Amino acid sequence: MSWVKYNDYSWQRHQPLKFRAGDEKAKTVVLYSSVVSLDDDSRRLVNSGTVLCEITSGTGDGKYGPYSKTASDGRESLTAGLVVVAVEGADVTLGDKAIGGWFADCVFDKSELTTGGVSLHGDSLTSLKAALEQCTFDD
Repeated sequence: MSWVKYNDYSWQRHQPLKFRAGDEKAKTVVLYSSVVSLDDDSRRLVNSGTVLCEITSGTGDGKYGPYSKTASDGRESLTAGLVVVAVEGADVTLGDKAIGGWFADCVFDKSELTTGGVSLHGDSLTSLKAALEQCTFDD
């Protein structure tokens, strides 16, 4: 008997909003594929609920990528106005892609966020709350 590998689309199933009030705000951002790490299947996937920061230097300037505390291109800074939470999962294996990003009047479920090293407790959570100042983070 041979086993057929199925596609796992769990990266698209995260639901970062705790509930919808109808006044959530999102904007379109462009994901820069070069800063998204390859997974075990050589794909570049971004989960819905990923904290994305604007790239402020280098070839991806003006585009967004997953927050990384070890980056040096702007993605290491949780700066108000330059941070969004991905509305949907995206496959950027073949190149950059425009997606929506929540940024205001949202209530986020902390367990559904992909934070790239930001602890959802203490000082790190305080920094994330400051970057998304009109949002609430709930368990």
